[in-house]
Amino acid sequence: MDLQFDPSIPVEAATTPPAVWYTDPRVLELERRNVFEKAWVAVGRADQVAEPGRYFTGDVVGNPFVVLRDESGKLRAFHNVCRHHAAVVAQECGKARELVCPYHGWTYRLDGSLRTAPRMGRMEGFDPKEFGLPPISVATWGPLVLLDLDGHAGGENNPRDLAIDAAPLIGPLDELGFEHMRWVERRTYEMNCNWKVFVDNSLDGGYHVAYAHEGLAEGLAFDGYRTELFERSAIQVCESSGADERLGEKVVYAWLYPNLFINRYGRMMDTNIVYPTAVDRCEVVFDFYVDADVPDGDDLQEWAAKRRLRKAIGASHVIQNEDIEICESTQRGLGSMSFRTGRYSSQLERAVHAFHGMLYRDLSCEATSISSESPRGGSV
Repeated sequence: MDLQFDPSIPVEAATTPPAVWYTDPRVLELERRNVFEKAWVAVGRADQVAEPGRYFTGDVVGNPFVVLRDESGKLRAFHNVCRHHAAVVAQECGKARELVCPYHGWTYRLDGSLRTAPRMGRMEGFDPKEFGLPPISVATWGPLVLLDLDGHAGGENNPRDLAIDAAPLIGPLDELGFEHMRWVERRTYEMNCNWKVFVDNSLDGGYHVAYAHEGLAEGLAFDGYRTELFERSAIQVCESSGADERLGEKVVYAWLYPNLFINRYGRMMDTNIVYPTAVDRCEVVFDFYVDADVPDGDDLQEWAAKRRLRKAIGASHVIQNEDIEICESTQRGLGSMSFRTGRYSSQLERAVHAFHGMLYRDLSCEATSISSESPRGGSV
């Protein structure tokens, strides 16, 4: 497969990737193997596993996982697949002393080792020590938990270092209290679009805001909108116009490749994690946080803070629904026989262009091994 994109062409002269990047299941398969299974991917929150025995589960591009805190307090992650017949072991989230497969009762300790395999009878060549849950590299960054599914992000010949990848974002976010935010609510949105449509939309330098988000646009001073690009991340900063008190003095939109957005504004922060679920569908998980010193109780001051919080989350919900509408519209257009490639705004869409370059570099190492025939939506 020829990906038909040259990241060396400057944004002023470049065309966007062909529509098949967003409509061809073979591209999604490339992304599964070369992006999501070989990068640090945000999957949850540290407060979900704050105590020994606490765990949560999830799935990244068809890979069920479980993240837990073991008895000694060590954070661990495993592929959540029983070594017997591949059933998913841990369910949803909670607290446990051990993990028991609901299919045949194989039981695993919180360090991943196999504790019991009942009613197996006489067996040859079976060493229980070799049948523990396969470990996954896990790390925390501020309130977030991230996984490296293959155990060495990027592969043995191309290891990824989370600290290096996130380094450009750490200082600016820490200045805004990123490490000490308090989680308050989660909302999950199902979208009928390719995951990259959501990423493109969020990285477009505010280009779509004036047209798709009338309410938000009134609160931002676009003349001061600026974008900073880094090797595996970007920051977009926009001063507030003062029309929307929830935004504070400025809004900071941070992005870590491939799928994590951190949006800081006023006394709040929300994180958006986008997961592909099909070539034309994705799931976006929003977690909302407030500054640690925002009152949280039952007196009048706390009730006032809670009302402001509910209002802010409600405003975010409206904005996300507007984004869903425009992203799903874009996905429909990408399937048209009339569209193959587009162009970038050199003024605003530099981060989108950079994202496509990062993605191309991850995909191109394997793409040539795939047949050049493609479904409707553009030739490859």
